[in-house]
Amino acid sequence: AKWLAGRIGTPNVLCTDIGGTSFDIALITDHKTEVDTTPDMARFMLNMPLVQIDSVGAGCGSFVRIDPNAQRPEIGPDSAGARIGTAWPEGDVGTVSITDLNLVLGRLNADYFLGGQVRLDVERARFEIERQVARPLGLSVEDASAGIIELFETSLRNEAVGRILGKGYSPADYTLLCY
Repeated sequence: AKWLAGRIGTPNVLCTDIGGTSFDIALITDHKTEVDTTPDMARFMLNMPLVQIDSVGAGCGSFVRIDPNAQRPEIGPDSAGARIGTAWPEGDVGTVSITDLNLVLGRLNADYFLGGQVRLDVERARFEIERQVARPLGLSVEDASAGIIELFETSLRNEAVGRILGKGYSPADYTLLCY
């Protein structure tokens, strides 16, 4: 932790990692990591200390749906996980994911996803977003995608800031490290 914090020039680092199913958060404060002396995994207590990492059930595979009654987007809690989203035909996913939204916004390279191991179908994602998300909201595919991504990012930011505030520290004293 001291090496990492020293490399980025600050003693306080908010470390985040987003995957398909979760958003993981860890803090380095004053060059020290928090350690959980009795961690549990899948409800089993471990007899070894581990760095404290909090996981939020919100990843890029999170499904996006429009609540038919409230006419508002809902993100997760279920997820495509490793099956990515509707943009990957081999994944056999029928529900739009956060990854699909990022793809149609041009934030992902469809031909070089996962280092080129997976090719994504932008038009398929666009079709499903239009059908499942944009049309029910009365928006264009781009506007619906951008708005939902903004909601998603805001919720992740609030989770991260909440972890810092919950420890009694100020977010202004931390540097964000995303990996």
